[in-house]
Amino acid sequence: MKKFDNRPVEISVSRTNGAHAFIQNLHSKGVRIKNIKHLDQEIKFELARKDLKIVREIRKKYRVKVTIRYLQVSRIFQKNSWTAIGLLFLILIPVIASQIVWEVDVEAETPELRVAVEKVIAEKLSLNKPKMKGRVQSDFEIRQTIMEELRDLSWVHILKTGSSMTIIPQLAPITDNKDNTVNTKSHLIATKSGVITHFEIASGERRVLPNTTVYKGDTLVSGVITVGDKSVFVGAAGEVYADYWLETEFSIPKKIQLVSASSREWQFDFKINDEKEQGKSFQKVDLPEWLSRFIEIKKTQKYTTVTQEITEEQIESFILPLLHEKILKSLPPKTIIKKENILHVSFDDDKVKGKVLFLVNENIAKNYPIDQGD
Repeated sequence: MKKFDNRPVEISVSRTNGAHAFIQNLHSKGVRIKNIKHLDQEIKFELARKDLKIVREIRKKYRVKVTIRYLQVSRIFQKNSWTAIGLLFLILIPVIASQIVWEVDVEAETPELRVAVEKVIAEKLSLNKPKMKGRVQSDFEIRQTIMEELRDLSWVHILKTGSSMTIIPQLAPITDNKDNTVNTKSHLIATKSGVITHFEIASGERRVLPNTTVYKGDTLVSGVITVGDKSVFVGAAGEVYADYWLETEFSIPKKIQLVSASSREWQFDFKINDEKEQGKSFQKVDLPEWLSRFIEIKKTQKYTTVTQEITEEQIESFILPLLHEKILKSLPPKTIIKKENILHVSFDDDKVKGKVLFLVNENIAKNYPIDQGD
């Protein structure tokens, strides 16, 4: 940057026989001289600091005494175009970088689940590389895409901090399916009305096609198949998924307390009187058996509680995710919500009330014993 340093410097040259030739030589080398003053004992003029190298090179040739006085102290930001360009980049680079999602992390309960979610993120959402925030899908689209591909999930939490995103898949609770099993061969019939989307059947013969509207009690998969002129009782088994609209009402306090995860920290604790572990531990350090009786090293989750008043702007970002999770917990595993329509919302003095219509995709098939006469 020295070659572009235009800060002014005052040069004093003793009035000797070579003084004028010295100044003429500076002119011939393209040095810009200004404010020249002819005094009794010396000649004073100003030039740019970048030209001091030339002054030092030729002063011995003309045997003149040169005194240099810096008119401007050294400072980081100089009044020149390069400083302006540097400041512009200093402002623009962070602004541009903040508009990009640089990192997407997945925090899952098992390595297998993490790998499965990362595969969906890379193949279906293209979030495995930096991407402009404006081109990143909405939280709802990200959540639905992951849940459609991995139907064992009950919810997907999405946390955004600056230019990073953390995706936390939540597995559906394991349910006891003993009540759904039957010893006799059966058909699969519809438990509710809807539009068929797809089948996952192990045996039986389909009685309806995808995109067909069915009603409660209709036979979806027959447990009896025809081979030639004979009927074979094989029994139907599997799942049949259909879309249907579910209307729900909600009423929640206007002011609520939120408990959110803040950070995860490593803790070093002494075990006293065989105390049981308090709080949720995500990771432990395996210690020798004799040492683990006395101490433990674990990673725990910290939580913070805040009170917040719900506003109209938070209907989609706050209320809908809560309703999503509440409804999914009440529905069978592998159920997903594809879409929602807000029908009505009202704000009273201390309550927020409304109606929401959800498009649900659920396994609507259940076993129905085959009659002896079939």
